[in-house]
Parts: sequence; C-alpha cells; structure tokens
Amino acid sequence: MKNLTTTLSLLILTAVISGCNAESSEAVKPSVRPVKLLEITDINAGSLRSFPAKVAATKQAELAFRLSGHLVEFNLVEGQQVNKGAVLARLDRRDSQNTLLNREADYELAKADFKRKGELLRRELISQAEYDLASAQLKSSKANLASAQDQLSYTELTAPYDGTVAKISIDNYQMVQANQPVLVLQKDSDIDVVIQVPESLASKVTQFNPNAITQPVVRFANDPSSSYAALLKEHATQVTPGTQSYEVVFTLPRPANMTVLPGMSAELTMDITQHNSQTLAAILPASAISKRDQDGQTVVWAFDSKLGKVTQQMVTLGKVTTDGIEIVDGIKVGDQVVVAGVQYLSEGLEVKPLRWQRGV
Repeated sequence: MKNLTTTLSLLILTAVISGCNAESSEAVKPSVRPVKLLEITDINAGSLRSFPAKVAATKQAELAFRLSGHLVEFNLVEGQQVNKGAVLARLDRRDSQNTLLNREADYELAKADFKRKGELLRRELISQAEYDLASAQLKSSKANLASAQDQLSYTELTAPYDGTVAKISIDNYQMVQANQPVLVLQKDSDIDVVIQVPESLASKVTQFNPNAITQPVVRFANDPSSSYAALLKEHATQVTPGTQSYEVVFTLPRPANMTVLPGMSAELTMDITQHNSQTLAAILPASAISKRDQDGQTVVWAFDSKLGKVTQQMVTLGKVTTDGIEIVDGIKVGDQVVVAGVQYLSEGLEVKPLRWQRGV
C-alpha cells in the first residue's frame, strides 16, 4: 500500500512539472506581428471617363462683301463643298471697272507729266517746286489706281479655305450692303467635339497626360462601334452659365467613311490619370518607404502570403504627388506591401495581415 501511494505521488508530481514546462514554452513563444498591407493593382483602374459631346465646326466664317452693290452671280446651295479660292458670289462690277479705267488714265497722264518735268528741271527751265508737285501727283495717281484695282476685286467673294456652305443668308439679284452677311463657310478637313466637364474633373481633363496608354477617343451616335483619336484643342476658364462645368474642346480629322455634321451627338472617352502610366508601377504612401541602413537603398517591405513573412524589396522612386510617392520600378501588380510600422520589421520576420486595403 505504501508503495502504491509513493508511485501515485511520483506520477502526479511528473504531470505537474510537465504542465509547468509546457506553459513556460508557450509563454516564451514570440507573437506574430500584425501589419497593414496594401495590394498593388493596375494604376489605370477606374481612370477612364466618358463624357457626352456635341460636334462643332473647327473653323467657321461668316463671309460678306466689302462694298455695296447688286448681286448678279450667286448659285450656291447649303451643304455644297467649295475649294479654297473659288468664287462664291459676284456683284455687278461695271461701276468698279469704269472707276478703274479713269484711275489708269490719271496715272498715265501723271507719269508722262512727271517725265517731262524731270527733263525741264534738268535744263533748268522749271523750279524744283514744280518738279516736286509733279512727283506728288504721280504718287497720288498711283495710289488711286491701286485702290480702284482693290475695289474691283472686292466685287468677288472667294472661299478663304476648303469647306462646306453651312448657311446662306441672301438670294441672288438682291442689293447687298457692305459687310452684310452672305453665307457661313465651315472648314472641312477637321471637326471639333465639345464636352462639359464638372469642376471636380476640370484640372485632370484640361491637363491630360499625353503619355497615357489610353488616349482620348470619340464615338459618334450614328456609328458607335467605331472610335476616332482626338486631341485637346482648347478649354474655357470660366464656368458655363447656369452650370458648374467648363467647356472643353477636342479636335480630330473628319472621318472619311461617314458623314459628321455640326450639332450631331457623340461620346468622348479619355484617361484622366495625370501620371505617366507607361513607366509608373504604383503610388505608395510615404509611410511604406524606407532607406536601408547599410547602403542607403530605398526599399519597401513585401509580404509573402505563402510563407507569412516580409522581405525587403528595392524600388526606384518617381515624383512626389498629392496621392503619394510614385514608384517607377521594383514592384508589380499583385504585390502586397506593408504601409505602416515598417521601422519595426526585419528581414524574414513572420507577420500577419492586420487589414486588407486595395489601392492604386
């Protein structure tokens, strides 16, 4: 009986000692540090925007005669295409021709008189004053002749560029006054598309990145399956009355395979990111970036989800922006980077995600 009691006491003592050792082992086991992670995604995600647009003429001119007269030749119709230099309309030119003949006669007479006066002055038969008067009369008659030639040319209205007759304001055989609108001519080679941009996006649209992978494209309502590249032309610096938006104009060559007229509906799609997405890998907060003590290299801490550990990853920095610091190289889409408490990390340290946050 005494031996049995001794044996039980030894077993109980052994169990107690083993339990204490286990508790001690658990107590000294290091804890796994939680870290805040940022997953690198495509920097262009969500940067595309589409805006309703209206087609407008790139160049439009309201043409008029520079003098009054009787319209005798005007056979255009709206929508007709004309070439640069083509005569669009003509006034009765008889009065201008008669004036020109008179000015030519005056000029020839003054020219002959000036020549005679020069010979007489050389022979000292007239005074210098008479010679100077003849010279002045010659110059005056020459100027009058040039003016008469201009007046005759003003009886014709010519096209300043290749274009389309958009509007006709008068009929043939009417009396027209100087500077009275005759027709509206629109340029043919290019067209504009006009969009209204809310103030929250105005700076991004008007200073869009020319190196962005996705450049502005236009789709027209009568052929939405086709897209056409466009370039920023100009933008307003004052809001459109009655709205909190700004007018922005893009331009593009007129599509050759379809008819596009001013006033038609369209849609413009563009990448509003202001970063050079061809070379930029990501944008990270400053708290995610540190310098290595031994060599001063710029690094971030990348998390390996399979091993549950962090390792240093050397990166190349770009510009400092309002969104964070640009990372040009060293990380890629899908990487997970520690963005807080990097000063407490060491190479190969076991960590666990504190919270997942999807970023740029």
